[in-house]
Amino acid sequence: MSLRSGGEKRVDLGKYTIARLRKNNIIVEMIVEPEQAWKAKKIMEAHIHEMKLEDESSVFTLEKLKSIPEIDVNNIFEGFIIFEDAMRGKVHSDTDLETLFGTTDALEIAYTLLYDRETEWQWTKRQRDENFEKKKRQIIAIIAKNCINPQTKKPHPPQRIEKAIAEAKYNIDIIKSAEEQIKDVISAISAIIPIRMENVELAIKIPAAHAAKSYSVVERYGKIKQDEWGNDGSWLGIAEMPAGMEAEFLEKINKITHGRVQIKILKRS
Repeated sequence: MSLRSGGEKRVDLGKYTIARLRKNNIIVEMIVEPEQAWKAKKIMEAHIHEMKLEDESSVFTLEKLKSIPEIDVNNIFEGFIIFEDAMRGKVHSDTDLETLFGTTDALEIAYTLLYDRETEWQWTKRQRDENFEKKKRQIIAIIAKNCINPQTKKPHPPQRIEKAIAEAKYNIDIIKSAEEQIKDVISAISAIIPIRMENVELAIKIPAAHAAKSYSVVERYGKIKQDEWGNDGSWLGIAEMPAGMEAEFLEKINKITHGRVQIKILKRS
């Protein structure tokens, strides 16, 4: 990095980019190495996914982020300087940092920027293009597999779904999983093409030892249409959910119950 000469001083970032967080209407910026930042964000998402498989109610905290050995913020953040405006080299005062974060420790603030979902990352064009295309293909595949045209009762071709996403001007998030975005994508393109998610109805029996913890998982993935508690403390219910979420639901519920859940498909509609 360097300062450009002549007129107003501006920082030449070179291979680096900026991470920006707006906190209490005040902008906080740090300079980052985009490849290392991208790698760290993907590692975080993988840990969150694994954690949710183990326990749906668990929360990914800042302390858990700090404990991930594969993530080294020293490789992500350049110089550990906290800016008001990184391009102009304007730095926040210690008073600002104490007010905003309760600390002046740049390492702690760097972890906060990495952790906070509201932080904006200036990914490189290559990162955006490669991951946008990959995420778009994943979303299209899920919709093509699990949604139908209610007028014809048949799936839409992938090309038609792709065109509808473009026409709806839906902004695909390259960090969020495809599954997290499906509901919003379907809502957006429903104004362009007739579409609805195919549903699956499951009969579920969960043994008493796992019933309390598993109930919230069933509730998250599906609409519980009928349920009752057995005399032995087991939970029996009928739940309806999008067919595209069935595989992920089965993976989670089997992991929580150690494979002791009983599930029967009642119907698909």
